[in-house]
This record gives sequence, C-alpha cells and structure tokens, in this order.
Amino acid sequence: MSTILSPEDVGHLRTGAHFLACAIDPTAIHVYAGMIQEAMQDRSVELITVDELAPDDLVVAVGMVTQGLFIADMPPVGDEFTGCIEAIETRLGRKVGAIYSLAAANINGIIPLMVGLQSSLPVIDSDPMGRVFPLISQTTLNIGGVAIGPIALMGVTGERAVVEAADPQRAETLVRALVTELGGWAATVMYPCSARQLAEHGVHGSVSRMIRIGQILDADTSAESKFLSLSDFLGVTRIARARVSHIEGLSRPTDLGLPAQPSSVTLVDETTGQIIRLEIQNEILLVLVDGAVAAAVPDMVTLLNSEHGSVASLEDLRVGNVVDVLKLNAAPQWYSEAGLDLAEPAAFGIPLKHPRRRHG
Repeated sequence: MSTILSPEDVGHLRTGAHFLACAIDPTAIHVYAGMIQEAMQDRSVELITVDELAPDDLVVAVGMVTQGLFIADMPPVGDEFTGCIEAIETRLGRKVGAIYSLAAANINGIIPLMVGLQSSLPVIDSDPMGRVFPLISQTTLNIGGVAIGPIALMGVTGERAVVEAADPQRAETLVRALVTELGGWAATVMYPCSARQLAEHGVHGSVSRMIRIGQILDADTSAESKFLSLSDFLGVTRIARARVSHIEGLSRPTDLGLPAQPSSVTLVDETTGQIIRLEIQNEILLVLVDGAVAAAVPDMVTLLNSEHGSVASLEDLRVGNVVDVLKLNAAPQWYSEAGLDLAEPAAFGIPLKHPRRRHG
C-alpha cells in the first residue's frame, strides 16, 4: 500500500538505519535526515510496495559507495543521483519507474528518500541486502542471478562513469577503483531490473522495518522495554550484557579491495563472567562467547547502551562501557548455500564456516 512519509518517519528511519549498522559514522545519516526533513516542507516522498508496480517496470538500486572518505567530510551537491538515473535511462533507452535502496541500513537506508524527493520517483519498500554488506556484489539479487549492471557512478569531482561488467566480482573491482579516482565516494545507480525480478529476489518491508525499529528506540521507555519490543518485532536475542575490557586493531590482513576498518573488542559478561569477543570489519562479523561462536555474518549483531537503550556506535565504545550485544537473523536467502558463499565469515577473510552450513 502506498504511503506518504512524514518528517517523523524520517527521524525514526534514521534511528532504525543506525541500529542495523551500529558501526556507522552517524554524522552523515543525521545530515541526510535533516536535509530530507527540510525538503519535505514543499515536497513529498511516496513509499510503495513492489507489487504496486507493473511487472515489467524498470527499477534501480541507489546507494553511496565509499572508499576512504566520510560523506560528511565532503557532502554531495545534490544532482549526483539524478545524473546517474539519467545515465541508466539513456543507456537502456527506458524510463525508471521507481527506486530502491542498495542496503537496508547505514547511510544507504535513508538516501533513497532524498533521491525520491529530487526525482519524484516512488521509493520501493524493498532492498537486495536486508541489512548492510560492504560489497556491492553481496546481494540477494546476485544470488538470484540478476545482473548488476550497467552501473552509473558520479563522485566528489562531478565526473561520471558507466560500468558494464557481467561478473559482479569484476564489477566490484572496477567500481572500487573508480570511486577512489572520483574522490573517495560516489553516488551509484545499479541492479537495473524489472519489478518482477525485485519481487522474486529482493528483501521486502525494508524501509518500514527501519521506521518501526526507530519508533521503538525513540520511545521514552526503559532499555529493557525496548529490548522486549525488538524481540517481539524482529526476534532479537541478547547474547550478553557485558562491559568493554579491551579494544584493539587486528594484525590479520584483509583481501585487496575489501573495505574494512578491522578491529576487535573484548567484553566481560556482567552476570556470568564469560569473555565476549567481537570481530569487526566495518560491521560486527563474528561474536565469540568463551571461544564458541554465538553469532556469525550474515547474522546481524548490534549494540545498545544498557542504561538508555540507545544505539552504541562502535567508534564510540570505550573501556568500561556496558552494552547489550544483540543478534538478529538476516533474510532467509542469506542462509542458502549460495548466500553463505557470498556472506559467511570466510568471505571476509575469517577462516570459519557459518554454523548453518549443512556440510563441509
């Protein structure tokens, strides 16, 4: 059902996008949320479900790809995404009917609202990740065999490029190299496909889920009440309530081209004394409790302040902080063999298979 989003929805979406990617620099998402709320004074953004479109309508993913530059350090001027949409329309000889987010968390969770305001295109309540992953090839559309290209990019410099690559991993390499040359980030439009393909292979309810998470976390209720509401809504479980005891960088190298800010956090469970270890590359990839795997990517792991129930960003963690370590399941597609090939710890250079692997 079509919905016109309100400025309050945008505020809640900002919180939900932060919850689903607690490693983010929240500055950029707050800047974007403010710009969107300001623009809503004389324009509106429409949220639709994919089944409201004709099956053959052309839909595209919009999202930022970054390589070493925080978006807040050099914000977009405003025409980057519309320019990329026009480039895809020119290349394919067709008009885009609607847009969807490249990822349902982080800055890319909220960017489609701004693009919808700029382009007057509706925003689809779906995405191809159901969370956030660092690589543009790590999508349920890729699992489903949907082509990633053509890909349009426009960066800090105002220069624009269109990439055509059949192999998603090769597209990843080319896009990363271009993003570096374009100044450190690029607005991108990719995965042009039919509404039918998105309906078949996408993850649905993404935007409305982030808004609902934000409503829960923004409410004036206790941390425990917020956790219980998240548990009812998402099936969130609490791995531990633990105190940070040590924060360190990792000596383990990462694969060339894999964006990462690798680090580890060690915590001690406040009740049991168990040792909790978080392994991080942009997002939390692995949680160990006394050496046993408690959560592993594609599982989602996030942190809440144990006193207020607010999101605890990884970059703000300090020794002595007490946080709730929460886990929620990713979209079902990620637990298929093909999904785990793309997104289990081994895909991030951690030599570990996901516990759900049926064999090997």
